[in-house]
Amino acid sequence: MTIPAEPEAAGRLQRALETFQKGQGMLLAAHRKLQGLAPEEVGRFWLSAGARLEAHMSTTAVEVLAAFKAFSAAGLVASANDRHLVSEAQRHLAQGGR
Repeated sequence: MTIPAEPEAAGRLQRALETFQKGQGMLLAAHRKLQGLAPEEVGRFWLSAGARLEAHMSTTAVEVLAAFKAFSAAGLVASANDRHLVSEAQRHLAQGGR
């Protein structure tokens, strides 16, 4: 007896998209928090916590694309909002993960 791949693929995509969106929110919050700070402080942030955040965003973007590929291979169709987030993940990676 085989279990259909649809629920697993849909769940994986949903988790990946949620994680990517949370990362986007964290990145936006970091950019806002850094406004008005001295360039040295901003540079230190991006060399430490910011670098980890960017690495996390790249990792989640890769997972979004892999999950979307599996989702599509299962014959499922993503909503417009989900496709938009997949496009944002692709754009993030195309821009070098920044």
